[in-house]
Amino acid sequence: MRTVRDEGWGRLPRRIARALAGAKLNGSESRVLWAIIYYTFAWNKPEDWITWIQLSEITGIDQWHLGRSINSLLKKGVIFIKGNRYGIQLDFSKWETPPKRVVTKRLPPDQEETPPKREETPPKRVDSLELIPRTDPEKGLSASQRRKKREEFNKGLAMIKEELEKSGKKKK
Repeated sequence: MRTVRDEGWGRLPRRIARALAGAKLNGSESRVLWAIIYYTFAWNKPEDWITWIQLSEITGIDQWHLGRSINSLLKKGVIFIKGNRYGIQLDFSKWETPPKRVVTKRLPPDQEETPPKREETPPKRVDSLELIPRTDPEKGLSASQRRKKREEFNKGLAMIKEELEKSGKKKK
């Protein structure tokens, strides 16, 4: 495909496009990243002075929320900042990639898998049910902490019952 310079084409190096294809970014991070690419590579600059107002206008993200996406991209090492000059980190070894997790389904006890016999350790396997966030408020408490919490709850209930009984006797 030919590009015409009169139409405002910029060149994006293939190695950056390939790195971006494998980057694990959420929606707002990718919008901010593409805005930075627009202000830098689309204008044949390695870095550029970009204001948050410009980023907000081009991405549609409110300025109050831009900081979260920018800080996340900085933490992942995808972009860099020198003062107000933003750019894409071209040293891809500095990019952070999250660890991969292997998800397995739970098997009945009689069909458990035996680990392969080799010297390498297999990747950590995580039951898919463990990945579901739980809403159990007592999760992570020890038995004594649970007992203490239950006793405090029962004391509170007893106090409420006493107050209700007192208020009932006063009305009579």
